[in-house]
Amino acid sequence: MSLQDALTAPLFKRENDGRTIVFPMGVWGGGYVLPDDATEERMRRILMWLMVSSGLIGGIGSQVLARLFGSPASWDLVAWAVAAGALAVVGIGYWLLAARLVRGLAPTSDRLSLVEALKKQAEAMPGWYLRLAVIGALLMLAGSAYWAMAGATISNRLLGIGGIALFGVVTLQAVYGLARRAKM
Repeated sequence: MSLQDALTAPLFKRENDGRTIVFPMGVWGGGYVLPDDATEERMRRILMWLMVSSGLIGGIGSQVLARLFGSPASWDLVAWAVAAGALAVVGIGYWLLAARLVRGLAPTSDRLSLVEALKKQAEAMPGWYLRLAVIGALLMLAGSAYWAMAGATISNRLLGIGGIALFGVVTLQAVYGLARRAKM
């Protein structure tokens, strides 16, 4: 399984009639019918790089925000506004590029559910990654629970609760992927 397959698996669906549908915006957008295998491969490659780029921008951006404003638990309204604005710029940029990518393709009424996308991604990830994700997510889940209970401020508690939700889903997704592998 390649990195490209693991990252883009949730964005593609092969129908029973042989059609391949791409969901460039994932669960937040509609699907488009791909005319051939060459278009599918090109879409997978471009969408992979869009995701990798978005991840890098997010990672570097969060470090810049931490250097400018400190820990998110101590951010004021200005820091949160800057973070929200940066997130909006990246999201709009991704949306514009994805919209350009599907120009001329036939839209479909199909939608991608969040559960379906998470399942497809878990099935595409390599086993070593899923095992590492279970361990890491459980550690982060414990840390988030600590923040939620022992947090000195409302922001600490809210970040802890958000972490519980996020890392709970990551844990469930990784366990699902490992369970599917055990059945195969």
